[in-house]
Amino acid sequence: MMNFNFLKKKTVEAEYINYEEGTGSYLPEDPPEAGTGGQTSEDQGVFDVNDVLTETIYKKAARWVLLVGVFLMPLFFLPWTSSFLELNKQMLLTLVAGAGLVLWLLDVVMSGKLSWRFNPLDKGIVALTGAVILSSIFSMDKFKSVFGLVGSLSDSLLIVVGFAVVYLLIVNSFDDKGERIRSYFLVSLTLALVYGLLQMFGLHIFKYLNISILQFTVSRAFNTLGSVNVLGMTAAIVLSMLYRTKISIFRYFDISKIGAFAALAVLVVINWWVLWVVAIAGMVAVVMFESLASTDSENTYGIRKFLFPMTVIVLGIFLIVVNLNLVFIKNNLPAEIAPSYGLSGKVVLETLKENPVFGYGPENFSLAFDKHGAGELRNSTLSGVKLFDSTSYVLNVAVHNGLVGLVALGFVFWLLGWLLAKNISKFRHVDMSSKDIGVVSSAVATIVAMFFYPFNLTLAFIFYLLLSFLVLAIWGNQRVVYNIEKKASLSLISSLGFIGGLILVLVGLYFVSLNYVADLKYAKAVSQTEVKDALNYTVEAINWKGNDDRFYRLSSQLALVLLSQELNTQPVKGDNEKNNRVQNYLSSAVALAQRATQVAPNESSNWTNLGQVYQNLLRLIDGADALAESAYLKASELRPGDPAFHNRIGNMYLFKAELLIQLAASNSASANQFIQQSDAALMKAEDAFKKAIELSNNFGLAIYNLGSVYERQGKLNEAIKQLETLAPFNSEQPGLAFELGILYYRANQKNKAFEQLQKAVVLFPDYANARWYLASIYEERKQIDQAIAQLERILSVEINKDSEVVVQKLKELKAGKVSIPPARVLDREPL
Repeated sequence: MMNFNFLKKKTVEAEYINYEEGTGSYLPEDPPEAGTGGQTSEDQGVFDVNDVLTETIYKKAARWVLLVGVFLMPLFFLPWTSSFLELNKQMLLTLVAGAGLVLWLLDVVMSGKLSWRFNPLDKGIVALTGAVILSSIFSMDKFKSVFGLVGSLSDSLLIVVGFAVVYLLIVNSFDDKGERIRSYFLVSLTLALVYGLLQMFGLHIFKYLNISILQFTVSRAFNTLGSVNVLGMTAAIVLSMLYRTKISIFRYFDISKIGAFAALAVLVVINWWVLWVVAIAGMVAVVMFESLASTDSENTYGIRKFLFPMTVIVLGIFLIVVNLNLVFIKNNLPAEIAPSYGLSGKVVLETLKENPVFGYGPENFSLAFDKHGAGELRNSTLSGVKLFDSTSYVLNVAVHNGLVGLVALGFVFWLLGWLLAKNISKFRHVDMSSKDIGVVSSAVATIVAMFFYPFNLTLAFIFYLLLSFLVLAIWGNQRVVYNIEKKASLSLISSLGFIGGLILVLVGLYFVSLNYVADLKYAKAVSQTEVKDALNYTVEAINWKGNDDRFYRLSSQLALVLLSQELNTQPVKGDNEKNNRVQNYLSSAVALAQRATQVAPNESSNWTNLGQVYQNLLRLIDGADALAESAYLKASELRPGDPAFHNRIGNMYLFKAELLIQLAASNSASANQFIQQSDAALMKAEDAFKKAIELSNNFGLAIYNLGSVYERQGKLNEAIKQLETLAPFNSEQPGLAFELGILYYRANQKNKAFEQLQKAVVLFPDYANARWYLASIYEERKQIDQAIAQLERILSVEINKDSEVVVQKLKELKAGKVSIPPARVLDREPL
């Protein structure tokens, strides 16, 4: 008999029960030692076993809720939210955890007995949940930490509490060592893996239903578990459990073996070394624990038992070494962008230096990455990319929950190691079945996976399920039953627990429902073709959920579009509301963008959006440029090292300079003043672009824009240098060749101009403006036939055949009327 010496409290209201699996008989066990949670011999006495183990309809219903929830979770998705998987799985988890908890509490209250399966892993679950609660309280974005992001929910407080509740309900609701719920789960996973495999091969089941709302499923990247890599990681984790479990349908149809081969096929198709490391870890665990077991009396250590694990290990190592890729499949799969281990480690270290105890809060990795990691990407093609997860679950915990989270997770790892070491003798006896070995091996694979890959909601759910299966495998035959009716304190606690649990469930369901409905409105807004309809839906989303900065960003941009439409529409006679609409859209755009920064002040995207709104109002609001610059600088402060913000500032002042030049041309009385203001704006633009280039010396947009500033300042040689810097890396861009050719011509480097314009028309034969200026150079060189050929080629294109400027010039050349040099050649654009 096992010694439960980790249970410290002694009570005379508890009856310690052991039952033999499969016999249907329940017998009072020899009394455990004092202090272990059961009765001592003098306390035990005589009791009615049938009365203790009689189940109410509420407990049976709770079990069915768990079975249905566990079966649906890997397969569940709905088409009408902005996140087809994560948000809908969050709703499902909340419903399952909430309904299961209420039913379980009803069973306790109605039966008067509390059945509890004590085990040390409960302490680890409590520690993890407590760490998330504490880090949420001190989070940099509390709303996001509690409810999560739409596409990233697994570490949020709501999800972790839901996982913990489901874990505790499973552990304390099933008395068959978890075989039934484990079978439901593996059947569901088999279906999910087979579906994901078919999707990767381009066999889209839902395509044949011809339902427009399901068109997103017609993609090789879609599956019901998450990304393609999540599908692979799930396969790697559960491979050992599928292999060691037999789930027969119609006696001879073993669905778990189908799942195992589907999982192996997924691993071969993706062929990523991380997935093989996880799968191999699970297979090594199978071999190790199977070697200790003695369930096969005829051939305890026969090689036959290790054939599949050894095959997986050898195959995995071989494919890693040769790096075999099924190109015809993998080329059609999207790449998953993630920071390197080194960059993730840097973000973790800087985060722990800044907030060592609680980190940035759950689901706030993107904020930490913006501040401590985004600058490292500034000289790469990923500059400006926003990342929401690190390279691994463990590193995510460090950023999200700080040292508190790492200690809690480490405590869970220690408990698992201690349990396996302490109960190693069970592997030498028949009470640890082949199925249990599969659970333990998958748990080992999950721990390894945590160091190599970030977990989404599905993977995190699998982790908690495996912990509950492990508890049932080791302690499935023991539990403690408390008679709460024999003591007033226990009765009071149970009543208060029921009330508190019910309130918790109702509050959780209420807020999750609000979030869900709001996201439905948001998804409708994104899918609208009419701007007004889209804005109406975003306003509805805000009314349902006023703490989501996505809604405010989108609605502010929609208000800007409506403002632009209103300004560009001729007023209708008798329409006296036009000015009011203009003012309303203008003020709404600003107010909504400002509200986003108030809801999530540490999110750089909100400040960038506010800067864009102000920038679009330069023509309408005095001082909008200063407000936009201030917003962009705040975004740069939150995401230091990203040159994009200074480039935006430079673009804004460059645009302002052009506006001022237009005003100078139309208002001769104030022309000098406008020109001076334009020069000042160009100086600010120059300074901003230089700062962007200092941050990233290969930031092509800033280099090009700086050249534009120099061109407007009349510094042609400096402008040419900027474009010459870009030219070797953009040799296939006809537009760059064209603009460089124009600059060469203005700088009197006409041979170079001629070469660049020729290059432009070679790259893009229908480039009308390049041929126009090339014709002008031929005219200047007195090669009239060549000039005529260029003009005729322009007119041969359908869109240019009616160009009066080109037709007139062609007539002049054919008539022998030429201009040498051509008059104002650089100001004459035919289109």
